[in-house]
Amino acid sequence: MKRYVAFFDLDRTLLDKYSPQLYYKYEIKYGKFSRWKYYKMGLFSIFYKMGFEIKDMEEITRNAAAEYAGQDAEEAFGFARQWFIEEGKYHIRNSMKKEIEFHKKNNAYLVIISASPDSIVKPVAEYLKFDDFICTKTIIKDGKITGEIGTYMYEGNKVKEAKKLCQKYNFNMEDAYFYSDSISDLPLLKVVGHPICVSPDFRLRRIAKKNNWKIIRK
Repeated sequence: MKRYVAFFDLDRTLLDKYSPQLYYKYEIKYGKFSRWKYYKMGLFSIFYKMGFEIKDMEEITRNAAAEYAGQDAEEAFGFARQWFIEEGKYHIRNSMKKEIEFHKKNNAYLVIISASPDSIVKPVAEYLKFDDFICTKTIIKDGKITGEIGTYMYEGNKVKEAKKLCQKYNFNMEDAYFYSDSISDLPLLKVVGHPICVSPDFRLRRIAKKNNWKIIRK
């Protein structure tokens, strides 16, 4: 069987909630994140649902990353892994577990593609035994988090990196699957052969119905 790639968005797709909010809440329990910062960063989901433009979402993400400047990278990544094992993994959608199992049986190359940071995405990918992940990278210098991020993995940037991966491994975009909940992922949904919408927002749901795309509601 010819091998193909299956891309999965993370927030509200693989997981039933936004991973940064889940993680910030976990940090509060250990005194690593203030409630005020949590509520401030909670605006992330509000802006996300309202469909703010990329410059707004990127600014929110960069502001969040700046809160971690100076932290030991190994310790920070280890704490994120601890969060996922203790709490995060229980937010994986059962429907997505079934889809993952289907693709594994068919020898697919499984990839998480997400705007969330690598500290959060990496433990999810490892736990689910994915082949790769594409996300917003944390900039580290001399073992410390600088508070800056690399390319913000959103909208068109997801398309660029997905195509780059397909070229690297000789996969066809026409054979590729992509699972997402958000209208912001429309650019990538439009270029894969198998776009699948998972509990989609109202704008994406309307487009999915118009194009007869598969919709997974839970």
